[in-house]
Amino acid sequence: MTLNIDNKMTNSMKKTYRSLLLLTMAAVLPALFTACEDDNGSNPTVSVPQSFTLNNADMAQNIYDLPYGTVNLTASQPDYGGWPASVTYAVQASLSGNDGTWSELPTTYPTPTISIDGSELNSYVLTEYRTANNEADPEPGLPVYLRLRAFLTDTDNGYAQVYSNPVSIKVYSWEAPVELSLPTDYYVCGNSIGDAWSTWKPLAPVYDKEGKFYTMIYNNGDGFKWGNKPNDWFGYDMIDAFDIQANGLEVSSDGDGNIVFSKAGWYVLKFTAAIDGKKVKNTLGIYDAQAFVIGAGAGGDWTDCNPEWEMLPGDDNIWVSPEFTGAGEMRAYIHVPGEDWWRTEFTLFEGTLYWRTVDIPQNWKDNVGEDYSVSVGAGQKLYVNFDRNTGEVK
Repeated sequence: MTLNIDNKMTNSMKKTYRSLLLLTMAAVLPALFTACEDDNGSNPTVSVPQSFTLNNADMAQNIYDLPYGTVNLTASQPDYGGWPASVTYAVQASLSGNDGTWSELPTTYPTPTISIDGSELNSYVLTEYRTANNEADPEPGLPVYLRLRAFLTDTDNGYAQVYSNPVSIKVYSWEAPVELSLPTDYYVCGNSIGDAWSTWKPLAPVYDKEGKFYTMIYNNGDGFKWGNKPNDWFGYDMIDAFDIQANGLEVSSDGDGNIVFSKAGWYVLKFTAAIDGKKVKNTLGIYDAQAFVIGAGAGGDWTDCNPEWEMLPGDDNIWVSPEFTGAGEMRAYIHVPGEDWWRTEFTLFEGTLYWRTVDIPQNWKDNVGEDYSVSVGAGQKLYVNFDRNTGEVK
């Protein structure tokens, strides 16, 4: 600290200022040293203990049914030097309790009161036991050893880590049956479906047939993938069986696992899902594409797959119906082998194909709503883009 003193001051005045400065410095310096001492005192020294106490499990004398149970543990917090440390706890398990055999379970805990999800411990026990015993399953009452690893929270995993004593429990570890359900959605994506490799086209469910879905696509002799949601990217190897009825068609897989057709054309796809043991199996049916109109607009003809009322692809791959000869509500469908026409029926809603998902004992207007009912007249035709699932009557 420098004090600039005016040269016009008398010697007496200079002496007075210097005296005041010394007094001021004498008062300030102790305070500065005290502040430094206080700052050091607020950063406690970490003292890592040798261990900490893990109590016996709450039901140590009983057998834990792991797939559906919970293992509750309590421990004393490690003493890191007498200050209230924030500690994270991880559970480690072993089938023998010997050094080098401990494995850490995924879940960590913020307090020494811990509830282990039995399914998490069960997964470890089954894997370890089967590996060591030629894939055999353990008998009820298998002993399992547990211990905790503690470390300071919000630090690199393992900083100031310390292990508790081990405790043992008896377990019944077994493979719980997986509750499978049939998929509720299917999609396809390919080089010639919508926008190449970006459009995930949804399949329609076969009305009132669980696990069955269908669509019509154009395939340019190239590949596509499928999934139960967009971006699943399932391929040929994920199909368990093929039902290929399209004339002269062969199906194979390319180097990317795509489902590849041997020739270009329009095709109807039908996915059928079924539960077989612990797996959902998928069958892909591939058929020559057919679509029809029926009912009032078709002169009152309700014959299924009447060739007189078959739609055909025209310019720009737009499918066109024969001219309607009658007036009334339009009824139309994709023909899916093995399914009734009314299970794969569609109408137009705001220019988009709307697939039947409800019972229609009378008609679209009365059973679904006026906005879903399309009126046609003699001389008009139905035009459908099955690639984009759009259409119009004109």
